[in-house]
Amino acid sequence: MKHETLLKTPLIDPETIEPYTSKPRFETSNKGVFYVKVKVSDNDIKEEPILLSDPMDIIGRGIDESGAYFTIISYTDRQTRQRKNVAISNAEIGTPSCWQKLQGLGITIYSGKQKREWLADYLQTKKTNTYFDVVNSSGWHKGAYVLPNGEIISPNTSEPPRIIYNGDKSQANAYKPSGSLKEWQESIAKYASGNSRLCLALGTAFAAPFISRLKLESGGFHLQGKSRGGKSTAARVALSVWSNHQESFVTWQGTGLGFNNLATARNDGLLVLDEISQAAPKVVSSTVYSVMNGINKAQGAKDGGNRAISRWRVFVLSTGELTPETMLHNKAEWNAGQAVRLPTIAADAGKGLGVYDTLHDFNSGAELSEYLNYATAEYCGTAGREFIKLINDQANATIRGYVADFMAMLPDLTNSRNGQARTVALRFALAAAALEFAAPITGLAAGVGMAGIKQCFDDWLESNGTGNREDMKILHNFIDFMDKYAHSDRFSRLDSQFTNHNHAGFIDDTMQPIEYFIIPAVFQAEIVQAFGLSQVLEVLSEKGCFIKGNRGKGQTQKTYKGLKKDYYRCRDYQADDGE
Repeated sequence: MKHETLLKTPLIDPETIEPYTSKPRFETSNKGVFYVKVKVSDNDIKEEPILLSDPMDIIGRGIDESGAYFTIISYTDRQTRQRKNVAISNAEIGTPSCWQKLQGLGITIYSGKQKREWLADYLQTKKTNTYFDVVNSSGWHKGAYVLPNGEIISPNTSEPPRIIYNGDKSQANAYKPSGSLKEWQESIAKYASGNSRLCLALGTAFAAPFISRLKLESGGFHLQGKSRGGKSTAARVALSVWSNHQESFVTWQGTGLGFNNLATARNDGLLVLDEISQAAPKVVSSTVYSVMNGINKAQGAKDGGNRAISRWRVFVLSTGELTPETMLHNKAEWNAGQAVRLPTIAADAGKGLGVYDTLHDFNSGAELSEYLNYATAEYCGTAGREFIKLINDQANATIRGYVADFMAMLPDLTNSRNGQARTVALRFALAAAALEFAAPITGLAAGVGMAGIKQCFDDWLESNGTGNREDMKILHNFIDFMDKYAHSDRFSRLDSQFTNHNHAGFIDDTMQPIEYFIIPAVFQAEIVQAFGLSQVLEVLSEKGCFIKGNRGKGQTQKTYKGLKKDYYRCRDYQADDGE
């Protein structure tokens, strides 16, 4: 009986149903976004669709690293007919900058204050339960790798996380892949076999995604050599792993802010800077410092407070006819830290073939370079994508194993002062390890990349040695000063009554070896320069060039014309046997 009663009872009471009333609303179709305006007159309801913009769908909401909120829209690009997603800052919705951004994407936004106010309401009130992470830099985010064109590669899952790249896309076209992996292997990668500098270029490109995974600092290499020697070709080979060099090639001619923006867009990636001689000398030191430091300077925001600070890690391949140190005229501002982060390697492999060790049946280095310059524009971008797919949870351990193998082939560097040579060696080791890990991508035989990059390190070690770079520069400053002035009229005898406006101190040639008493101001300005005084005195003392006195800072007191003054007591440098 109860069941019969329930069946006869209506589920919805008709008396409670309110009659349908047409209300203003937003509608989207393949013709655009409409605001449907409703007019009621004498019980006559009229709906008037008003076109606000080209078609665009709101597919979600997002938040970036700084906590700012975004609306995620999807639209069809007019020219390519491809579906694209873009993040619109909620703080800008309804402002001219918002409409300019949408119009810059090719989306028509109809004029009229009322229409744009309705469109702003649509962007802000459309309900969605889908949420995205908005990122301003490329590289690794939640296990996925974001390319500078916004493409997301997820090596560990079939469905990538919801990420929207909202950073610099000025070179997005450069990251369109061209050609197959097999074509890249046969047309480009195989020529690295037996060519140490090409191995280093490829190793640098493949090492870039491991910088942050292994918690390493940014770094790289500078290929230095004469014009037309093939160093720019090596840079193009590196770029072909990720992009088309015709659109992603960047020269040193720029500003610090521009390079920082580039580094943010290439986070966890490769940054190539070609022809250092095109840069202003004052830019070189500051650029290397800021790019390698991995953080931009704090800047105020127009609405108060500071802008979000960008952070990045990049692997750099630089080229030029000059070294960074030469660009700065050997000043101490190109310090050991910068030199260790961007060590210079001769682009010339020493075989009389420029950057090449072997020509692979080509008639000359110029002919091989011409071929590779063409091939790297035709076949590019595929190798990097396939490489990212190889990187699994065990990849870090595999890379560390290859690094250990590389270091085991080198002389013992643990006792080199301050570990600078070892630090450089570890950077070469990372490039070698990444190239070995990439063997399924490059098609190179096992050990080929390791041997090629070791040759590059051996060449660097032969030129730089295992000593402390700053110590060597300090000693060279002193030697240069003494070579120029030790026997000049800048030094007077203690019994002399005359000096000149370039007076540097006094000479005592009654001593063997001859001793020099250098005026503190001259010593600081011309020998110490930008180094620390205590470090300079320690280095010169170890080399027998400075004799410590009992005055402050180790100075020695001498009397001249009845006045007692303090000087730095020095001797000319005498090299040890074999030094």
